[in-house]
Amino acid sequence: MNSLYQVDDLVKEYLLFRGFTATFRALETESRTDKDKGFQVDKILEELLFFVTSGDVNGLVEYYRYLDIRFFSRLDTRFQQTVKKFEHCLLRHYLVHAMQHKKRDKVKDFFEIYGSDLHGTSEWSPWFSLPYVKQPASDPIFETFFTKQWVDNYTTSLHNFLATIFQNMPLPSLLAFNVDRTQRKTQQTEIENLKSIVDNMKSSLEARENEIAKLKVELIDTRKEMTDGISLIRKRAASMTSPQQIKANGTKIDTKVSPTCTTTTLNPITATITNLSHDTSLDRNSNGDSVDALDEMNDLTGTDEPFVITSQEEFSEHASAITHAKFSTQGNLIASCDMDNIVRVWSYKGQSHSPQKLTNSTSNILSLEWDAKSDRFLFLGTDSGTIRVYNAENRAVVQEFSMTETYPWVTQLSSSPVEPVIVCSASGDKTKHHTKRHGALVAWSMKSMSSSGIFKLEPDDSCADINTIKHNHNGQMLVAGDGVGTMRIFDVRTMKSIVEWQTISKQPACIAQFSFDENSIYTVDFSGQLSQWSIHKPGTSLNDTNLKGFPPPPAWAPPASTRTSPHAMQPYPSISSPANSSLSGSALPPRPSSNRSTSSRASISSSRSARLSSAADDGVMQTILSSSPRSQMVAFSADTDYVLCATSLLTKSIPVVRSSSSSSSISSSTIPTSPSSSISLSSHSSSNPSRKIENNTSQDNGDNNNALGSMEETQGTIYQGRDGKPVLKFGQHHVYQKITTVDWTCASNACLLGSADGSVKVTNLIKTSY
Repeated sequence: MNSLYQVDDLVKEYLLFRGFTATFRALETESRTDKDKGFQVDKILEELLFFVTSGDVNGLVEYYRYLDIRFFSRLDTRFQQTVKKFEHCLLRHYLVHAMQHKKRDKVKDFFEIYGSDLHGTSEWSPWFSLPYVKQPASDPIFETFFTKQWVDNYTTSLHNFLATIFQNMPLPSLLAFNVDRTQRKTQQTEIENLKSIVDNMKSSLEARENEIAKLKVELIDTRKEMTDGISLIRKRAASMTSPQQIKANGTKIDTKVSPTCTTTTLNPITATITNLSHDTSLDRNSNGDSVDALDEMNDLTGTDEPFVITSQEEFSEHASAITHAKFSTQGNLIASCDMDNIVRVWSYKGQSHSPQKLTNSTSNILSLEWDAKSDRFLFLGTDSGTIRVYNAENRAVVQEFSMTETYPWVTQLSSSPVEPVIVCSASGDKTKHHTKRHGALVAWSMKSMSSSGIFKLEPDDSCADINTIKHNHNGQMLVAGDGVGTMRIFDVRTMKSIVEWQTISKQPACIAQFSFDENSIYTVDFSGQLSQWSIHKPGTSLNDTNLKGFPPPPAWAPPASTRTSPHAMQPYPSISSPANSSLSGSALPPRPSSNRSTSSRASISSSRSARLSSAADDGVMQTILSSSPRSQMVAFSADTDYVLCATSLLTKSIPVVRSSSSSSSISSSTIPTSPSSSISLSSHSSSNPSRKIENNTSQDNGDNNNALGSMEETQGTIYQGRDGKPVLKFGQHHVYQKITTVDWTCASNACLLGSADGSVKVTNLIKTSY
């Protein structure tokens, strides 16, 4: 309807062109008295209200009946009642306006003219008394019509009614043609504007691509400078002691590396590379061990490292050995637990996060897991058959799930990344010989607060437990590995095994992880073998390699009678057995009083708490720490291209002093502290253990009471997932600081190493190759 006057002008032009002057004059005359007002709703309403304000009831009725015949009569019959209501409201508005302006005679004239037509209708009967009511605005019958709100609602409704009719009227061909022409012009204008926007976006894109290309060149140059600098430093360090010099100088080598802090400033990227190391003493019985060690260091130096260490900080949050430590899902917080079952939630980024402390005095914490969707919930599995849900925002335990008496030990936890579901691995009490140690998987719903499914391993002679569990990206599947080397994939919705196979080595899986593309599963078993298994062909190994240095030595060394190998102890020996009678009363190796790195910082808590007395059986935690490997010693990167493991460093040959009375002493060992002396730690069954200082330069006199023992330092090692080659070694720990747990946050390249002295070392990395 907007182009109506344009079409009128075109018609007039055409009539003059054809010489139809009489028709032209007639069109001009009718256009001046156009009752349709060019189909403009505002002008039609203005005409109706003019009749109301002027008191012309005849003109009002006549014009409304014209609209009825011209437009309203063409409507469907179901709208006729609506048209009639609009007419009655219009006449009432006329009467109300006349009463408001003290024109009672106009009201009387209205009823004299149209009273006969309105008489007898129930809706108009009260209105005949309107001229005789003194205060109609306060009368209950008429007061609504005297309000401004009613007038506004009526005019708005009539306006919308007329506009809807005009928008849905069928247009004549001439008007439709002009509308199409107008729309085409509008669309052409929009097209030109869009073309201009596209050109501007192309120019902006080209500028950004040029900027990205420039940044890529700068990044390549920066990586090359960083890699060349690191390689040069390592080559210089390696060249200081060559294999030929080792063979010429004999078997004893004493090498010391002082803590260094190297800062390299690059443009446009500034990186601070901090290499934390402590004094190490190498005492070899043969030339071959030292040569192999240097060869291994040279091999690592010659390769292009995919990671560069930017910072390494040590946090002292606990007073006893770390048993669990995990980054939160978003990577901002760390939850750590120690041997005293004290759980702390803290930030390693220097954020304004108040550290939290949760004490468990009645049970041991056997498993710890963050909610996979947020940093809000922390799940704690205990040896009393409970799973506690800790709310880090409210700083309180908000839920508890209870297992049956058959499965009191909750050893593994995995949170679904999509649904509010957690799956736990449970087993019997391993401190009791009569307990059948077959495991079970239980899925718990956070919504219903109940179990949503369970899977039980059949009890047999092996009494297998479930060592590791992990969800896939959508939480629909779960991979699990048991103690006899059987791998299973479960449907979490039904907790039924859908795929099952046996590992080649028949060794239990220490950890299992879905690959990034979820076409395969990575496993690391107890023998240190990294395997990649095809999901589509169950039991088919795509790749197998051994991780050199894994597993590391256990953090807690049980008596010699309970050992089966230097690394792999009996997973859970009985606490009450005679062989372990001295184990429950032993203590962790002493914590160093001054062994801080130059870049480490103090605890974020007020002070480091002393060890607390607990009602929980301390021997359970000692037994757990005496086993290696544990699932807490392995962590995969977010893209599963790399795997972080706690590994052995260099083996130190140290004298072991054995007492002539085997009934009063189990074993004693020395830890070197200087080239000329060492500290001897002895464990006795008596209540007065002694610490002796012995000279390390004394020669072996052939006495059967003296022998050579082996104690190993530990470190964090990152391996490539495809071939198992080490690409980065960091965070060396002394023999009394053995690594107990590792983790790798998916949110950023940050790794943590928890140790037996209660410290947590956080290392920030930059990935230099993709």
